[in-house]
Amino acid sequence: MATGFSGREINAERSLEKSSRELRTLKRIIEKYKDDPKGKKKMLKNMQKYWRSPLAEVKSLDYKPKGSSWTPPADLQQNLEEMAEYIDPREEGVDSDINNSSLTDAQEAELRDRLTKTTDADD
Repeated sequence: MATGFSGREINAERSLEKSSRELRTLKRIIEKYKDDPKGKKKMLKNMQKYWRSPLAEVKSLDYKPKGSSWTPPADLQQNLEEMAEYIDPREEGVDSDINNSSLTDAQEAELRDRLTKTTDADD
């Protein structure tokens, strides 16, 4: 099967770049129109129109992959550094056993058989 004009990595990079651009724009609109719900709604509607417009599609086609030379924008880099300092509130020493059922082996086997086998009466 043909891969098209570009590879999967380029498509993924383009998609991530588009998503980050949209999120930055949303953040900027929400902060700018914090106290003005009508203005915020109007600007969000305009941005949604733009993102679905042919103009935005053409701009995304002009995207050139940056690959390993890509560096995140300054605001994103700052957010990443803040997240690196984030401490997980969950306890680190507690190992949770996902398969901690109180069923016996025979009960588990019977349950698996019932879930996997179908009969004409069940249908």
